[in-house]
Amino acid sequence: MFGELTATTAAGRELVSLAEGHVGTLAERAGRHDRDNTFVADNFADLRDSGVLSACAPTRHGGLGVRSLHDVLVAVSRLARGCGSTAICANMHMASVWGQVRRWERAEADGDRVRATQLDAILEALGGSDLIMAGASTEPGATWNGALTEAVRKGDEYVITGRKTFVTNSAVADSFNVAVRVADPDGGWRHAEAVVLAGTPGLTVLGDWDALGMRGSGSHGLLLEDCVVPADRVTVGEPFGPPTSEDLARSCAINFPLLGASLGIAEAAFQIAVEHATRIPRQPGRAAPAHHPSVQREIAVMELDLAATRGVLERSGRLVDALFAADPAEQSEAAVRDVVRGWQTAKLLANRTAVSTVDRAMTICGGASFSTRHPLSRLYRDARAGGFMQPFGSLDGYPFIGRVALGLDPHAD
Repeated sequence: MFGELTATTAAGRELVSLAEGHVGTLAERAGRHDRDNTFVADNFADLRDSGVLSACAPTRHGGLGVRSLHDVLVAVSRLARGCGSTAICANMHMASVWGQVRRWERAEADGDRVRATQLDAILEALGGSDLIMAGASTEPGATWNGALTEAVRKGDEYVITGRKTFVTNSAVADSFNVAVRVADPDGGWRHAEAVVLAGTPGLTVLGDWDALGMRGSGSHGLLLEDCVVPADRVTVGEPFGPPTSEDLARSCAINFPLLGASLGIAEAAFQIAVEHATRIPRQPGRAAPAHHPSVQREIAVMELDLAATRGVLERSGRLVDALFAADPAEQSEAAVRDVVRGWQTAKLLANRTAVSTVDRAMTICGGASFSTRHPLSRLYRDARAGGFMQPFGSLDGYPFIGRVALGLDPHAD
């Protein structure tokens, strides 16, 4: 496709090539999963078999060793051309693998042999695609950085109680990374993350996913009722408060490549519009829609929007990769905020471009696209998911960007 993003590393190029090999099959199945509201289990199995899901694991653990989040975004965008649900499912797993690798690298660098050995075993399972991970952060009534789900320490265990929503991959996950809060001995709360294995007593996947779009993502709710996990599976972090640089960076690692889904949806819609416009009408003597000046203008506007979005995503991706390649101890809070500002700029633009491009494609394709069986109908709904994904939605994203640009504290009341 003209002007498309390309990977910047050899491992990334291999991942993108693998992802491109799935697009046709994903597109064939997407409508069925959308209509039936079924998890994309067949697609996920194919991605597992081809090595896409394990791509971020080190080569010594059976993966491709992909470390560039820019390149993960490019691969996600290719998958989204075929099926948006599959793209976000793949991203949430790959980003989890990427995060586990980063923790392992830190443990090795810090000389924490116990932690490094634990993570090494996890990476062996992830590299062999024997373990599927899901993140469980979102919950009703909470901010993205302030979990209400509580973990209470009892001896060598924690007892967890709470409810999560939008848990992508929950339909097949073997392990859940659950954002929780724990009581701080000095008062207040601390952030924490608990690793809860599927089948743990008290853990229930609710099976309640029935959404407007991304219907094949299996993003069911999760209920935890006196769910007991060993203390060594709970990592306790900083006290509650405004997001720290580490909080923002960690969220960026998971959510930046997710923007590839919005890009891929826009690219798919653009291609559908072009194919429709250049098709010769069945009515004799009538020119193809491509010869109509209004159609030409709509195509041009879509082209411009895609070009701008790709440019911003590529620049942001390079900044994100540079952030994680540097020594965290040498990074200022202002520098991290600037990278996050770039990520949020890219997010708002990509989300907006996905919606507007599908809308213009529907205008070109006409009434046929209003049918629920037309691929643009699914893309129209899938495109709207990006705006709800945190951090940040547009209500918070614009103020964050503006405040950082003005040299203000983005988290001040």
